[in-house]
Amino acid sequence: MSSIRQFLTSFKEAEARDRKFISELNVQLLNNLLWPLYIAFICLNFLDVYSTLLALNTGAQFRELNPIAAVLFGFQFHGFLIATAFKYLPAIPLFYVVFAKDSPNRHALEIRVVKFAALVALVASNLLLVYVVGINNIPELAKLALVRP
Repeated sequence: MSSIRQFLTSFKEAEARDRKFISELNVQLLNNLLWPLYIAFICLNFLDVYSTLLALNTGAQFRELNPIAAVLFGFQFHGFLIATAFKYLPAIPLFYVVFAKDSPNRHALEIRVVKFAALVALVASNLLLVYVVGINNIPELAKLALVRP
C-alpha cells in the first residue's frame, strides 16, 4: 500500500511542477515564436509539394518514398490533390492555435498548454520538413536536372 501512496505523492509533485512550469510561460513570447514557425511550416510544405511536382514531371525515374503518397499518386492528378490536402490538413488547427487569444484571461493555463504543444509540434515538424526538402528532395532534383538533356 505504501508504494501506491508513494506513487500518488510523486504524481502530485510532478503535476504541481508541470503546472508551475506552464504557468510561468510568457504567452507573448510563445506568440512571437509561433508566427515564424507557422510560416516556415507552410513554406516548407509548399516546397515539398513543389519538389514532388517537379519530380513527377521527370518521368519514370521518380519514386515516391512515402508509402501513402505513393498509393495516392497512382491515381494521377486526383490522387495528387488528395495527398496535397492531407499535407496541408494540420495547418488548419495550427492556424487556430497560433491566433488563439484569451483576452479576459479566463483560460490562461489552457492557452499556455496548447501554445506550448503547438511550439513543440511546429519545431519537430519543421525539422522533419527541412530534412525532407533540404536534404532529401533538393539534391535528388538537382541530380535529375543534371542528367536531363
